[in-house]
Amino acid sequence: MTEYEVPGPGASPDEIERVVVSLRRAAGTDPDRYLPELGHGLLRLGSLIATEPGRLDEAVDVLEEAAAVYRRLPEEHLHLAGLGIALQRKALALGFGFAERYEEARETAREAVEVWRRLVARGVEGSRAELAGALLVLGGRLADTGHHHEALGRITEAVEARRLLVDRTDGTGRTELASALQELGVKLGEMGRQDEAIVHLRLALAVYRETAGAVGGRTVGDLGEHAMAAFAVGRTLIGLGRTGEARPYFAEAAALHAEIGAREPAAVAFFDHVFARHGYRVTYKGGILAWEKIRSAPETTSSPETATGPDTTGDPDTSARPDPARPGAPGTVGGASEGPGTPDRDDTADRAASASAARTGPTARTAPAASDEDGPAPTGPTGRAAPGPAGPAAFERIDHLNAHGLALAHSGRPGLAVEPLTEALALARAAAVGSGLAGSLSLARTLHNLGLVQAWSGRRAEALEAVDEAVHLYRRRLGAAPGTVRPLLADSADSLGSRLAGLGRHRDALAPATEAVALFRQLAHADPDAYRGELARVLNNLSIRLCDADRHVEALAATEESLELHRLLHRDDPEAHLPGLAHVLTNLALRRARLGRHEAVAAPTAEAVHLLRQPTRSRPGNDVTGLAESLAWLGWYLRRNGHPDAARDAERTARRLRRRAPKPGR
Repeated sequence: MTEYEVPGPGASPDEIERVVVSLRRAAGTDPDRYLPELGHGLLRLGSLIATEPGRLDEAVDVLEEAAAVYRRLPEEHLHLAGLGIALQRKALALGFGFAERYEEARETAREAVEVWRRLVARGVEGSRAELAGALLVLGGRLADTGHHHEALGRITEAVEARRLLVDRTDGTGRTELASALQELGVKLGEMGRQDEAIVHLRLALAVYRETAGAVGGRTVGDLGEHAMAAFAVGRTLIGLGRTGEARPYFAEAAALHAEIGAREPAAVAFFDHVFARHGYRVTYKGGILAWEKIRSAPETTSSPETATGPDTTGDPDTSARPDPARPGAPGTVGGASEGPGTPDRDDTADRAASASAARTGPTARTAPAASDEDGPAPTGPTGRAAPGPAGPAAFERIDHLNAHGLALAHSGRPGLAVEPLTEALALARAAAVGSGLAGSLSLARTLHNLGLVQAWSGRRAEALEAVDEAVHLYRRRLGAAPGTVRPLLADSADSLGSRLAGLGRHRDALAPATEAVALFRQLAHADPDAYRGELARVLNNLSIRLCDADRHVEALAATEESLELHRLLHRDDPEAHLPGLAHVLTNLALRRARLGRHEAVAAPTAEAVHLLRQPTRSRPGNDVTGLAESLAWLGWYLRRNGHPDAARDAERTARRLRRRAPKPGR
């Protein structure tokens, strides 16, 4: 083998890297001869080091270099295939390794799909299978950035492609189809369509079970696919309230986890990470148990497990992907076909509600004391309408459970918070009977709070149902007590928009988001000091809803109005309102970038960076990670459009914010 020949299978990354170094030098003097081999070597190197712990960032750089080399080569089938593989693997590495580069991962995956479509159109052998794989990667990256409906479309296309590739004689291609069906099931569950999800997940699991006795045994990767399918079925059944049916599936996943650990101990770390992201862990007995059960169990006892499998009650999600409606997760803008999207800031009612509840208690979150226009309803000492037949003790208990649930959610344990709020809801429903305004408001507030913590713990479909009911209750009572109900309805309408957006229903989310702005606009007109900040917040959220619905000019106008209000707030109290101003400035830069106004992006980005450098006791809001992601994307965008200094400052600030981001559970 010469110094320019890439080693074959089994070679170490170091061996390949030495050849790549030589090929780089040789390609500099004779590109026609050595560029193809350099592209091949870089692709091999990047793919290998992507599997090594702690080297994903390095792998991304190498795979990007490979893609750049293949772009320089003539459009032969082999070179196009190399470009497609490099882009696809880079998109995978970005998705797994870089929480701040979701958008880049999505656009890289989109380009990979287009490359494979061209090869399919040319009739290149094997290209249909590669296209199916690229579609699944794109579906995952679209889901990461909140484009749920488009993600579902791409994953469904991949399933159909793989269905056609199954050999009806010997069954070749069935495991690949099962993998795609599993992705489809996860995506449907993520969108709240759990009845459909369970059908596809069980189909995938059936295939994995059939391959259990395959000649020659199964690889660790095969076992892992099987384990994740069983785990997903169990989680989805729990989401449907069918805990008893879920236990055997968790037991199956736990047994496969043990087999993987026996064969390749280092491999279980990945599966443990996936379990933990969904709120579960493997116990010392080898079962799978919800974190809430482990935390609530006495320290001197073992975790409760049954003969048929572990106790699986808990708060499952149906995907390991980030929840766009949950604090700290990246928001996105729409427009999938128009080039790179942008990360976004979504200061939704979730964040405002959590901060407000901490100050004022669970049932008086934003409501003032009833005013003269509220009509005849009497008020109690907390500003809530006086209890009716249910009695004051019942309302005090409901208040206590709301406060306890919100406190648990604030401490990073939203799954645990569901239980006290569910108990509060049962009491509030009983108290609402015959209690008039007091009972209705107590029930609506409890539903609102329960919806918040359900969303935070990944139960998006249930969260939507709870908040939607709260909104309808408030609307029915608005005429009876407008002064008390209007701010509560505005807050819940804003939250309803976020819940709908979190399920990918971006156009449906516009109506409640617009309603929230209209209500807070009325309140701010009557009492600017009390409600100007709320109006600024929901205008920002409306701009995100508009962007998600591809109404970018209107989104920019809403952001600009929000910015005007944030400047007034910051002028009156700079330290308290610095985070909000920094966030909305970042969003303004994103809006302008989305509309292609390249030269107008640097100024608001630089102003946001300047604000975030100022010494202050306040943190840059709850969503530090979201702000860091936005600035990282803006850094990439500015560098691409000829503003290297502004790009460098934005990227440095993003790195500093990521170091300050709160750790999970804190």
